[in-house]
Amino acid sequence: MSSRTEAVQEAVTHIQAWLADAPVPGEAIVRQAVVLRLLHAAGFDIWNPAEVVPEETNGAGHRADFLIRAGSGTFALELKGMTVTLSARDYQQVVTYAASEKTPWAVLTNGRVWAVLDRLHQPGGTFEEHEVLRLELGRDPQPFADDFALLFDPAVWRADGARAAVARVQAQQQRRLDEARILREKTPVVEDVQRQFGIASFALAAQAAAEMNRVTQQERDVLLGAQTPAGSAEPAGGVRFSFRALGCAAQALYLPGGTWRLLAGSQCAARRRDEPGWQKFMARRDAWLADGTLRPLDDARLELTRDLDLKSASEAAAMVCVRPVNGWDAWKDAQGRPAQHWR
Repeated sequence: MSSRTEAVQEAVTHIQAWLADAPVPGEAIVRQAVVLRLLHAAGFDIWNPAEVVPEETNGAGHRADFLIRAGSGTFALELKGMTVTLSARDYQQVVTYAASEKTPWAVLTNGRVWAVLDRLHQPGGTFEEHEVLRLELGRDPQPFADDFALLFDPAVWRADGARAAVARVQAQQQRRLDEARILREKTPVVEDVQRQFGIASFALAAQAAAEMNRVTQQERDVLLGAQTPAGSAEPAGGVRFSFRALGCAAQALYLPGGTWRLLAGSQCAARRRDEPGWQKFMARRDAWLADGTLRPLDDARLELTRDLDLKSASEAAAMVCVRPVNGWDAWKDAQGRPAQHWR
């Protein structure tokens, strides 16, 4: 667990303990004791009014509780009291402010529920249909803290990586749902095998159930807690990099062993190259478009819908810009250093 995630989890734990003994807070208390505390734990400089801008009325006459600016990444944040159920009017308010600030991103929260909105999602729909992600502060602080720390990492916003972070949080949330379903549906199967054959332990019964094809190997691993399914948390030792070209923003992990993992949500140029040497590359891209790994984002860009492991820094960069590129120079870490620094 990263130090930033630990800081968010500690903040969430304190907030939960405080809420257990406090009346349900109104908007002013949510602002001070929940929102600012979590933003600070995530790494935002809440004392810098150029980064966490309070109640600024813009030229269009619109105002949100906060405008968060981290480099080129910006999102509007509107907050309500904890007794308030987020309404269509609240969605309209924060989305309208985000539009006037020319950012696609808005966040609406009552302290417990955090709705993340992308104006580019479902254009022309209702304001609520712009919601792409929802975080909810429940009894267990870890899931919320993991998601919050990943999504509200200032380095992600500075690298224009919000869309990739949303995709990864969505994957984490789906993984938790899948694990809960496996535990609910497959635990009785293993217990039945354990009783039927008089097996001494649940772990041995799970292995026996897998060998009898009563559960899959992945389901066995989830039941035993022995393995986290692929596509959830970042692998230990991975270094995160970003790359921007041709209006596309991408995020990647450089993993031990040399693999480059292009992360879900990364954008790739939709351009084609038909000259010799690019046929195999374009055939792979076409296959990924056909199976949904890549999806059209607009006329010029494609979006990666799942993490994609590639063999080199240059191959990962070429996926983004569709041109020859030295990936060791192109990919930059959170401090702006080229990947060559980590080689």
